[in-house]
Amino acid sequence: KETRDMSNESIQEYILSKCKQLCPYFDAKEAIHGFCGARSKSSRGDWIIEPSSKDANFIHVAGIDSPGLAGSPAISLYVVELMQKAGLKMPPNINFNPNRAPIITPKVGLRGLKMGPPGKNDSDGKDEATMAKNVICKCEKVTELEVVRALRRSLPIDSTQGIRKRTRAGMGHCQGDAENYDCECRVRAIISRENGVSPEEVGGRPWPATSTLSQRWVYKDDMQKEGLEKRMNNN
Repeated sequence: KETRDMSNESIQEYILSKCKQLCPYFDAKEAIHGFCGARSKSSRGDWIIEPSSKDANFIHVAGIDSPGLAGSPAISLYVVELMQKAGLKMPPNINFNPNRAPIITPKVGLRGLKMGPPGKNDSDGKDEATMAKNVICKCEKVTELEVVRALRRSLPIDSTQGIRKRTRAGMGHCQGDAENYDCECRVRAIISRENGVSPEEVGGRPWPATSTLSQRWVYKDDMQKEGLEKRMNNN
């Protein structure tokens, strides 16, 4: 059956059925989020890391599948070597510091942390003691200070997704649910304050456009659960 003829729900049930084949004890309601995408595939059966045949100053780094995550340090060193061979001058930066201070502070339960409605525990961006106590993401226990630390690094951040990748704010079980703790709105307010822009200028999560799982699989009753599991087993 062609995927284009299937509903989003049918596609997701098919994906879940494959998860159940890998893990027979898999429970669909434990799935927080699902993604799909497209990537180029090498016809050579290997990675393509080489200078362009048309311009030696352009380095191809393509066809990198999942192992690229583990291989990225070695890939980057090889690309630097290729760029040097192409004639790029690379004088060492004597001011470069490869060691960075951590963004996240390990927590011991909820000790020393404060939660509450927006505005109750917020700081002015100057009092680190207050920021260190103010929880911005309840699920992941991310504090205002950790969000601010990420924002004050050298690499600019202009979206809640950028903060999410650096601090896990919004990556917890509720996935930034506005009816739970509304952490994405809280993060957006901090980015707005730190960057001196309006909240409308801060990029947000394009939910659910990037996902085939537009809502959580929460069973209303045992009959609904049995029905989903039956359809998953039939795929």
